[in-house]
Amino acid sequence: MVENSSNQVSDLNLKISYWYVTHKSQLKKLLVIFLILLNVALFGYSIFRATMILFVQERDYRQLIASLPVDLIDNEYFHQKNKPASLQLLGFSAIRGVENTYDFVAGIGNPNKKWMAQLVVAQLVSGSEVIEQKELFLYPQEEKYVVFFKQKDIDPGSAVIKISEVHWRRVLDFPALAEPKLNFEISEVNFQPATKLGLTGNLPISNLSFKIQNKTAYSYWQVGLVMVLLTSQGTVGGANYFVLDRFLSGETRTVEMRWYEPLPPITDVKIIPEVDIFNAAAYMPVK
Repeated sequence: MVENSSNQVSDLNLKISYWYVTHKSQLKKLLVIFLILLNVALFGYSIFRATMILFVQERDYRQLIASLPVDLIDNEYFHQKNKPASLQLLGFSAIRGVENTYDFVAGIGNPNKKWMAQLVVAQLVSGSEVIEQKELFLYPQEEKYVVFFKQKDIDPGSAVIKISEVHWRRVLDFPALAEPKLNFEISEVNFQPATKLGLTGNLPISNLSFKIQNKTAYSYWQVGLVMVLLTSQGTVGGANYFVLDRFLSGETRTVEMRWYEPLPPITDVKIIPEVDIFNAAAYMPVK
């Protein structure tokens, strides 16, 4: 007869069972003692932490809570550090014209690399009276001229140009943005003073002619042209303004302007096209 080995119990299992049965009461007491000690430790740690918070760390805690609403960032410092620099007045000229009138010309520069003066209000002031004001814009690091034409009954010695208002617009990487939209090529610039032009009449007539090509991919409803005549000292000897209407992409136009008043000897000519590329209304629709 073969015995079933699966029902046999090993000596090791018998020894463990016997040890557990004989020490069962001791194990129960050790478990109770361990749980009591664990509760005492946890309760004691809770009392310790509460004592530390209430009597030792309370002052630091209150200071921390009080500091939460405080603005730790000096916004005024960052505002002052990053605000745009003021526009610069780059000279002022009073040019006498016909019939006791004067043209007042002032250069204005924007020294900022990342800020466009989107709206500038320039005023012609005599004494405490604002004679006239004009609105213009300046791109980053741009210099241009503001001209008040044919002003009467003004003492040129008391007249000044003031900037009364500036609205700024932040512009990043302006050269890359402007290059394809402000690519106007000016060529064949020819200034002839009255002494060389030789036109007969009562007035000394001087003439400026040039060509301008719109080399951009954009057609503009209007492109302004500021023309400034400069003397050998760099002062303004004359100024004029002309508007090109419907200046199409790829188009070349010839411009001719005349001055009907005596001019000082002119050695240089500045021709400055101006169009606000940030104004959607400046662009003609693509056909």
